[in-house]
Amino acid sequence: MGDTSLAAVSGECQRVRAGEQFAPLVVRAATADRPLEGAVITFFVDDMGSTGTAFHGGTPVMVTTASNGLATTDVALIAGNSPGNVRVRATTNSAATTFSLTVDAPA
Repeated sequence: MGDTSLAAVSGECQRVRAGEQFAPLVVRAATADRPLEGAVITFFVDDMGSTGTAFHGGTPVMVTTASNGLATTDVALIAGNSPGNVRVRATTNSAATTFSLTVDAPA
């Protein structure tokens, strides 16, 4: 059995206005290039821009991968009130990937 890998599938580089919801984030977990079912993926918000962005109900959010190795955030990620950059880190075991997101000023 090879090492686990984790890759961002969709949701990277999103830009939303303050207070809006980001689209779900999707990752793919694999071992030896085969989908990894049943892996627990933990999503953490790293709000280095102090935007106030958070998952509804707080961080972390944990999701289990399906038979195709995909895990999709099922909790809303809401942009904070201040513009800036946000990272969401997804991890499982020793594998990780990061989503870079941007919060724009309100309209």
